Amino acid sequence: MVHLPAADDVRIPDDPTGSAGGPDQDLALLKDVAAQMLGERDHMLGFPVNLDFDYRPLADFLHVHGNNVGTPDAESEYHLHTKTFERAVVSFFARLAGDPDAFGYVTTGGTEGNLFGCYLGRERFPDAVLYASRTTHYSLPKIARLLRMDYEAVEVGADGAMDLGALRGRHRAHPGRPAVVVATIGTTTGGAEDDLAGIRGALADAGTDEVHLHSDAAFGGLIAALAPEPRPWAFESGADSLAVSGHKMLGAPFPCGIVLARTDQVETIRRPGIAVGSDDDTITGSRDAFTPLLLWYELRRLGRTGLKRRVGHCLATAQYAERRLREEGLHPERAPGSNTVLFDAPPAAVCARWNLLTVGDRAHLIAMPHVTVEHIDRLCADLRS
Repeated sequence: MVHLPAADDVRIPDDPTGSAGGPDQDLALLKDVAAQMLGERDHMLGFPVNLDFDYRPLADFLHVHGNNVGTPDAESEYHLHTKTFERAVVSFFARLAGDPDAFGYVTTGGTEGNLFGCYLGRERFPDAVLYASRTTHYSLPKIARLLRMDYEAVEVGADGAMDLGALRGRHRAHPGRPAVVVATIGTTTGGAEDDLAGIRGALADAGTDEVHLHSDAAFGGLIAALAPEPRPWAFESGADSLAVSGHKMLGAPFPCGIVLARTDQVETIRRPGIAVGSDDDTITGSRDAFTPLLLWYELRRLGRTGLKRRVGHCLATAQYAERRLREEGLHPERAPGSNTVLFDAPPAAVCARWNLLTVGDRAHLIAMPHVTVEHIDRLCADLRS
């Protein structure tokens, strides 16, 4: 566990020249915290982040202020940007998602991607009701409040996915209104995947074809796309927009992601020339120019083949964890094709040591790329002791 310094040790003085310690002591403090965080990498089993990366070759970019202001598809009057790299990243994910011509940009993470998708849907259908399952990402009720949309949390079935009958019934309570639906591909509580085609069918049965369907594939999108048996998750399955995380299967030192949408629909929100000479069709306008470099660098290193191999590693490790935890008598369960294993929560000290997220009496183990069978064996040894 990382022990952060006390508030007095990190207080920022009005006059640094008169403070005790000085730059050398500050660097020593930072090095100590960094060493603790690096040490924690070997015990991170419960959260959907990948720690298998090394971006130190890109350190020179920390000496400039890069800003990918406005749309990634055009230059701006600010010349220190990495939009060419951003477009390459977007192109890779657009092809993977089944629409090579899709619009997209690099985001701050899944929440911004979901906000973009819901915003696009609301602008297409201003009177729409926003629907998501009860196991959706915690950002969705907040997004509904931000966008001033009526929000319906839809019940889930035994598998943790959205109950299509419940969706049908809830929408019938809003006759004549369009729908914006967020389908979760890989819930944080167990890896369940909503049925995109089924959602469209249920809403058609309920009397509407005015639907914007956003796929929150932040966690499970790359797994669904690249598993040995790929599963529906993107444009070819009926999505109008989708979000994928960059810090999960790829890996990054901070949250980030990619959002994609059908190009013709983005015209609804595009504002010409307002972002220092660039059109703006993004949420944040001014955007970080460093993250596209990280994602590009890792994608160039891995390619689709390497990502597919990485997904296979995660699923094999999850399968191994499921077997070993069953041998320990902890009643593990895993959704088909998921890298999340739920099991009986061990003592609090073990959960803290291994960064295991617990919900009620169940713990989550998530087999990310940095997790190996050796980690699982060491966890099981701790459980026995």
